[in-house]
Amino acid sequence: MQDQVEMALGELFERCRRTGQGLLAVHDPAAPSPAELLPAHQGRVGWQPWRRPEPGRFDNVADALAMQVHPSLGAFYGHYFAGNLEVCFKGLFLSLLQPWNQDDYERLQQNQIGHQLMLRKLGLPASWFIASCRDEQRLVTLDNTSGEVLLERLGKGRIGVLAPSLASFLRRLEPC
Repeated sequence: MQDQVEMALGELFERCRRTGQGLLAVHDPAAPSPAELLPAHQGRVGWQPWRRPEPGRFDNVADALAMQVHPSLGAFYGHYFAGNLEVCFKGLFLSLLQPWNQDDYERLQQNQIGHQLMLRKLGLPASWFIASCRDEQRLVTLDNTSGEVLLERLGKGRIGVLAPSLASFLRRLEPC
């Protein structure tokens, strides 16, 4: 399962690269990334996915929350430093989130913990955010129990299932 997610993410990076639109991120000299392709131009920098020599882990998140974390989450966020990807899923425009560097990875983990604490307070099932929508009240998440990819309304929970697994979801995404 984890290998399928890692492979599907790599395939998505390649589909995005082949579009010829270029992979661009906002350039912040104070937050360099090994994914950056220099030089920066007009406040933007090109990037390519940079495979981490040692994958990042989510054990610290599981320990902090005293719960198991679905293994697809670590496979999705732990293998690359990259920019966010602008993608489409059946007409739904998404920004697929990726950590830019180690500091961003740690911030992402902290935000995931905060997300879980909010869900607990609201009495909603555990899920992990993986993409934002143009409508800021909706987000794409990974269900912690089933591994399904969900569309959720912020603070309200599940709207519906987008895909039965993260790997199948990633394979169906198209660059925008």
